[in-house]
Amino acid sequence: PPLQHPRLPSLPISAHFFNQGHCIFFAFLDSREIIAWKIAPWNRIFNHKMRTRIGSTAYHEASQQLLVWNLVDGIDIYRLVDHPTSALHHLRHLRLSIRRNYICHVQFDSDGKVVITGTDNGQILLWDTKSGKLAQVLHHG
Repeated sequence: PPLQHPRLPSLPISAHFFNQGHCIFFAFLDSREIIAWKIAPWNRIFNHKMRTRIGSTAYHEASQQLLVWNLVDGIDIYRLVDHPTSALHHLRHLRLSIRRNYICHVQFDSDGKVVITGTDNGQILLWDTKSGKLAQVLHHG
């Protein structure tokens, strides 16, 4: 059936608490934005425009790093910096071939040293966070 409501200009795709739960940021799929707010009192901290649409995201509090599945050519790693003002700083890009525009999940291991992601061909990739090098490929089946 046709949609009963007009399409909204942006779709929040994920949310992550940071700064020990005192702040939250949301990733928006089509508007390509990450917007952060301080929770009490509610106050916008920053608005970061990404270069591509945003698929899935993951945040690691201890390392203050954010993963973004960018729906074009892989995963971007950002660090949340708070001096002189809060912002996202691009650290590196993990390039992979995206054949279909599927949103694949991204995650850090518990130490933040390994990036784990699915792919649109059924593989699971493990990357070294610091070097950005592919460490292991796990195959389905």
